[in-house]
Amino acid sequence: MDKRNFISVTLLVSALAFNPLVAQQLNTNVISQIKLNTVSSSIASILHKRGLDEDAAQEISNNLVDEEDEFFALMINNLVNECSSLSKEEILEYLSTAALYRQNVHFDSYAQLVNMVSKIKQKSLDEKTLKQLSAIAKKNSLIVG
Repeated sequence: MDKRNFISVTLLVSALAFNPLVAQQLNTNVISQIKLNTVSSSIASILHKRGLDEDAAQEISNNLVDEEDEFFALMINNLVNECSSLSKEEILEYLSTAALYRQNVHFDSYAQLVNMVSKIKQKSLDEKTLKQLSAIAKKNSLIVG
C-alpha cells in the first residue's frame, strides 16, 4: 500500500509541476502565432524575402506601422473589403516598398489611397474605384480620429 501511495503522490506532484510548464509553452506558441499574423511582421517578412536582414526588416516595418498595428490591420481590411480590385498581398507589397523608402502611409487620406491603388494597378482609376476610395478614406478617418 505504501508503494502505491508513493507512486500516486509522485505522479500527482509531477503533474502539478509540469502543468505550468506545458501551459507556458502553449502560451508562447500562441503569442508567436499572433506575432506572425501582424501587419508589421508581414511587411518584415516581405522585406526579408527581398534580401534584408531579418532584424533590419522588422525595424523598418515597425517604423512604418509605428505601434498602430491594429489600426493598420483594420484599415487594410476596409480597403480589401470595399475595393474589390485589390488583394491584401498587393497592399502588403506596396507597404513594404513604402517602408523600405521610409515613406509615410495614411489610409485615411483620399489622395494617398488614390496614389497607392494607381501605383499598384499601374493604370488610371475609373470613377467607381475613386468613389470606393473616397468612402474608404472617410471610414478609415473614423478609425484614426
